[in-house]
Amino acid sequence: MVGRGEILERMTLVPAPDGAGSLEALWQGGAAGGAAGDAVGGPRAAPVLLCPPHPRLGGSMDSAVLAELVWVLGRRRHPTLRFNHRGAGASQGTLALPPWPWPGPVALGPLIDDARAALAQLAATTGARTVGAVGVSVGALVAATLAATVADEDDDDDGGAVLIDRLLLVSPPAGVLGGDALAALGAALGRAGVAVAVVVGDADRAVDAAALRRSWPDVFVHVVEGADHLFQRGLSALGRRAAATFGAADDDTTDESVKLM
Repeated sequence: MVGRGEILERMTLVPAPDGAGSLEALWQGGAAGGAAGDAVGGPRAAPVLLCPPHPRLGGSMDSAVLAELVWVLGRRRHPTLRFNHRGAGASQGTLALPPWPWPGPVALGPLIDDARAALAQLAATTGARTVGAVGVSVGALVAATLAATVADEDDDDDGGAVLIDRLLLVSPPAGVLGGDALAALGAALGRAGVAVAVVVGDADRAVDAAALRRSWPDVFVHVVEGADHLFQRGLSALGRRAAATFGAADDDTTDESVKLM
């Protein structure tokens, strides 16, 4: 039983994209236990996929940023699924990734495959054909590339793909893709009609906010004062931006009455 002010996440498994084993994941169904301001018993909101930071940087679904966003989204009745990539945490398998950092977008392929598997599970569990997505650090580029990819596939399949219609990209390291590829990705998201919000910290040395603005001129880049790459400070401000991105801009995300279980 979920008590007042609690959000219950349950461990689940996502079939690994290579057919060898499973990815560990955490799922909650968007049924927050009555925190102040929540519409208890009301309809659930759109599900949201959460993509973790890069596993070679110690990234996992246990990221403080992802935990905060589950808290924010769950109390607003968004089902969420966060996962670990192959070889991270208890996820089985391995990723053939070169040492960080690396040039070019090709190395994102295995990470995108994992995110696609998690997206399929989230859609199958909720019955949704359209979901939102969040990505942190390199996970932001994974989420954005996945959104553009499934939109292209939807055009090819005449409307059969699960779509990502809204993105929150936290600390996306633009240099991983390079200017031309980043601009092409932004253009693809624009053609697909994906709503994009970007949040970076002004103390983040891994993100070039100016490069993001040049490559994505139609996307507003929100800068959080005092925040670093993984938001050891500024989580409340990030939570407010998440609430606004996924449709609850008037909510107070600073309420401390909700906790993860």
